[in-house]
Amino acid sequence: MCAFYRSGRRILSWVRRRRWSCSKGTPSSMARSIHTTRRTLRELRRREFSDDEKKQRALKQAAELLLRKRRIKRMVREERRRETPPLATTAVNAVPIEVRDQSEVVHHGASPEDILAILNAVPEGARLGISRIQLSLGKAEIDEATDDPQGERDPFTKRLGHEFLPGVFCGEILGCFDGRSGLISVHAFVYDPNRVSIPLPLCEFYLKLHALKTIVHEIAHHHDLAARTARGRWRSDRRTTAEIYAEKMAHEWTQNIVLPYLRRVYARNAFALQNWVAHRGGLRVGLDFLAGDTRRTMRNGLERLVLTTSGGFECWLGELSRCKSLAESRLAFAWQLHYSDLYEECLKIVDGILFAAPECVPALTCKADTLVHLERLAEAWQAAHRALELQPSNPDAWETQGDVLEIQHKWDALLQNCEGWQQSGRLSRSAWRENLLHRAIAHCGLDNIYAMEECVTAHLRLFNFKTPEIARRRRKFVMNRVFRRADKTVPAEYSLKPK
Repeated sequence: MCAFYRSGRRILSWVRRRRWSCSKGTPSSMARSIHTTRRTLRELRRREFSDDEKKQRALKQAAELLLRKRRIKRMVREERRRETPPLATTAVNAVPIEVRDQSEVVHHGASPEDILAILNAVPEGARLGISRIQLSLGKAEIDEATDDPQGERDPFTKRLGHEFLPGVFCGEILGCFDGRSGLISVHAFVYDPNRVSIPLPLCEFYLKLHALKTIVHEIAHHHDLAARTARGRWRSDRRTTAEIYAEKMAHEWTQNIVLPYLRRVYARNAFALQNWVAHRGGLRVGLDFLAGDTRRTMRNGLERLVLTTSGGFECWLGELSRCKSLAESRLAFAWQLHYSDLYEECLKIVDGILFAAPECVPALTCKADTLVHLERLAEAWQAAHRALELQPSNPDAWETQGDVLEIQHKWDALLQNCEGWQQSGRLSRSAWRENLLHRAIAHCGLDNIYAMEECVTAHLRLFNFKTPEIARRRRKFVMNRVFRRADKTVPAEYSLKPK
């Protein structure tokens, strides 16, 4: 068979495979077989590329495909040898719940009665096969699973984890499940009941909410493995896909099962926590706000860097000890709502503060910044201008005025704002960075490329980069950002997209 004919057959085979995968509505990478082998890697290493970076990307992609191929084969072998765990009966009372490690400082957020109620409420197909539920500290399991044994540990049990609320510590892993045995484990919180930052009944209610969120998340993982990814399906080797499904179902079950259960059974505690937040934070929030939305995993395996409402609430609790007045407490809560993109709710709190104290500069700057996000630029300028009348050197007000002028593409006025900002007093390091960034954007808008590059260079000098490579990447990122904020086309040498 001649070489030309063999080459033609390869092309025809590739076209057929691609046509098949596209007709199924999936990308070509989701074909039912992976042809990458160790020989593929050897050939790629010997092959010449026009760019070393392209060669490294090709080698990395081939290595990932080879690892995935091996992982799929291993999973298929394990599933063929594994005996299917016995399905639980529809009477969930038959599912044993083991409570371990309880002490004066180790506390389980959810009780066995809470867990049984949630199991009764989830769809029957989701709980079939759960053999046992265990409430434990999970110290040994977390130590075994972690990649960083030198990480942060709680002061009571020395378990790997972090401070969930002020004085309350959770494990590095909140819960886990074992697909072979049908075991679901939920790990306890660690705290001294006499040293929590909020009233103990309210703290216990909040921890119960998040323990039940962990329960439904692990039930979703169990259902995914038992019912959706059985028999070595190709999607089952993707941890990202499994996590997306678990987050999606956990959010749905939290809204439809967990929160109604808490409103019904723990109505008094729920009402008390909402009242406490309304007083200290200046706004009454619902349980869905306290539950948050933890759907963060994306298809590429990365996580969205978005502050959830529950995360904002926890950050606010951490700041309460530094708030000397009720107004400061409410302003801190308003900023957390701002960071959670709840701008209208943030404005309600800030307007309440300004109604009682019209000359409160921190509230004025918060209002101005929030109004910029709502594209109410005239009101934002007015609030920032009033803050500068009361405190001429306020960096937040100067920065907000610069943001308004940038959005309006008033480049000369933006440069004048930067000059006024510089002359208002001694600028901190972070203020200088923003000032120089605004100057660079204004010069870019005016097509003063040389002046723009000088401002970017001065901006980067205010950072301490560990290596020249990090400095080069940062410069590329900043230049990309400057061109985009000036509404200009990003030159190819500054583009962040791989060539």
